[in-house]
Amino acid sequence: MIELGPEADAARQALEQILKSPGFVRNERLSRFLRFLVERHLDGHDDELKESVIGTEVFGRKPGYDPKRDPVVRTEARRLRQRLTQYYEGDGANDAVMIELPKGGYVPVVHVTEGQPATLRPPRFGMRRWAMVAGMGLAVVLGIVAFTRFSRPQPTTTSPVNDLYVRAREFEAQSNLRGVESSIDLFKQALIQDPSFAPAYAGIAAGYAARSGFDAFDTAQRADMIAHGWAAAEKALRLDPRSADAYDGMAMMQARQAQWEPAERSFRRAIELAPRDFLWRDHYAMFLLMPLGRVGEAVRQLRVAEEIEPLSPETHAALASALKAAGRFDEAFSHCQKAAPNDQLRSSCWADNLQLQGKNDEAVRILEAVWSGHLMEPGAQAIGIAYAKAGRRGDAERIAAILPRLASKAQVFAALGDKERTLGILDKMAPMGPARIGRDFLLSPNFAFLRDDPRLRILKQKVGLPN
Repeated sequence: MIELGPEADAARQALEQILKSPGFVRNERLSRFLRFLVERHLDGHDDELKESVIGTEVFGRKPGYDPKRDPVVRTEARRLRQRLTQYYEGDGANDAVMIELPKGGYVPVVHVTEGQPATLRPPRFGMRRWAMVAGMGLAVVLGIVAFTRFSRPQPTTTSPVNDLYVRAREFEAQSNLRGVESSIDLFKQALIQDPSFAPAYAGIAAGYAARSGFDAFDTAQRADMIAHGWAAAEKALRLDPRSADAYDGMAMMQARQAQWEPAERSFRRAIELAPRDFLWRDHYAMFLLMPLGRVGEAVRQLRVAEEIEPLSPETHAALASALKAAGRFDEAFSHCQKAAPNDQLRSSCWADNLQLQGKNDEAVRILEAVWSGHLMEPGAQAIGIAYAKAGRRGDAERIAAILPRLASKAQVFAALGDKERTLGILDKMAPMGPARIGRDFLLSPNFAFLRDDPRLRILKQKVGLPN
C-alpha cells in the first residue's frame, strides 16, 4: 500500500492521465474497473479487492453471485492488463508513475520510476521496453514503435503534428459518429501545424466518407461533406503519391460513391504500401467487401487486422458482423463480446445469442434490465428486436416509435416481419450511401425476408449496389 502523501497524489494523477488516453476514454467499463482498483488500493482497502466484491461493485452482479460460473472479473482483468500494456508501449512510454495489475490478483502495483532507488523494478510488461531504452534511448524506441504500428514515415515523435496524427488515428478507427468527427477535427488541427502533411488530408477524406453515412445530416450537408472529401483525397495524393493514408482516403471516397473498381484498386494499394496497418483492412472489409456481399474475403481481411491489432474493439465488431452474415454465429458472439464497450452492448450480445437458441423471453429479461431509461442511446433497438421475436408486438411498436434513428427503427420493423415499413425506412436511408445499406442491413440475417422482394432491386440500384 502507498501511504497517503506525494506518492499517492502522483499515483492518482497517473490514473487520471491513463483514463484520458484514447484506449480508455472510449471504454467506460475498463476505466471504471481501473479506477475502482487504484482508488481502493490507495485508500488502504486491499482486502476489498476480491473477485466477488469487484463483480458486484464494478460490474453490477448481484450479491452472492458465483464467480466460478460468471468469470466477468477475470475476463475484464485480462483485457485491462492488455490495455495497460498497450498504453505504456504508446502514450504512456514517458510516464514517471506506472500502474500495473499483476496476474493472479486484483491489487494494483504502483511504480515510481523517477528519483527512486535502482532496486525499484519496472512493471513486468515493461521489461523489454526498459531494456531497449537503456541500449538505444527513449526517442529512438518511440520512433520504432510508431513506425511498426503505422508502417509509414512520420514526423518526429516529438512534433505536434505527429501527436495530433496519432490521436486522430485512434478516433478514426472508431465506428461511431463522435469518433469520426473527433478524427476530422484533429486532422484539421494537424494541417494548421503543417499544411503539406498528406496523411491529414487523407484522414479528412476518410472521415467525411464515413460521416456522410450517418443519419444526422440533410442532403445539403452530405453534399458538402462529399465535395470536401474529394478535394482532401485528391490533395493527399498530389502531396504524396506513395502515402498509404492517401490511397485509403481516396478509396473511402470512391466506395462512398459506389465507384467499386477504382475503390478496390485504391484499398489494395494502401494495403500494399502499409501491410501492417490494421485500419486499411478494416476499411476495405467494411466499406467495400461487405457491401458487395463478399463476406468470406471480408472475414479474411479482418482476421489479418485482428492479428495486427488484437485489442481493437472496432475490428472485433466488424468480425462479429461479418461472421454473423456468414452464419458463423458462435464465432460472431465471441467477437461481439470483445467489441462491447459497456454492459448494455455486452448484454445485447448475450441476448442475440439467446434468440438464436429460441430463448426469446430470457433475452427480453436481460435487455429490459440494461436498457430501461436508455432508449435514446445507440444500440437500444436490441430491446425492440427482442420484444418482436418474443411475440410482444405492442411493446416492439412502442420501442420503435421512441427510437430516434432510422437505422434502429428499421431493425425493429424487420424483426416484426413488416416489409412495407422496413423497405420504407431503407429507402429513406438511401442517401447515407451503399456501405450502410449493403453492409448493415442487406447482409444481416434479420433482413433475409426481403431478398425476394422486387423493390429491393430498385433500392440497390438507387444506392449503387449490384443486383
